[in-house]
Amino acid sequence: MNWEILKRRYFEADQSFQLDNLMLNLVRLQLLADDGAQGAVAQYFVTESQFFIEWTVPNFDLEADIAFAAELVDLQRLLSQWKLGWSELWSDERQRFEIAAQARHWCSVISSRKESLSD
Repeated sequence: MNWEILKRRYFEADQSFQLDNLMLNLVRLQLLADDGAQGAVAQYFVTESQFFIEWTVPNFDLEADIAFAAELVDLQRLLSQWKLGWSELWSDERQRFEIAAQARHWCSVISSRKESLSD
C-alpha cells in the first residue's frame, strides 16, 4: 500500500467522511474478528485505522473537540496494543471476540461524537 497516495486522498475528504472511513474499518475489523478468518486483512485494517486517526486528529478544533480527540488517541493506543500481540490475539477466539466488541464500541463512540464536531 502506498500510504502517501492514501493520505492525499484522505485529506481531500471532509472530516465527516474521514471519520466514516475509520468507522467502516472498525466494522470490517469486527466482522473479520467474529469470523476468525483473514487475520492479515484484519491487521491491515488496524494499521490503516491508525493512520486515519493520525491524519484526522491534528485537524480537529482542539478548543471545541479536545475530548473527542483524546478519545481517538485512546483508540490509537488500543490499536497499537493489538498490533504488538497480533498473532496471539487473533489465534485466541475469546480475544478475537473482545476485539470485535471493542471495535463495535469504538464505532458507536465515533458515530455519536462525530455529530457534535465543529466543522
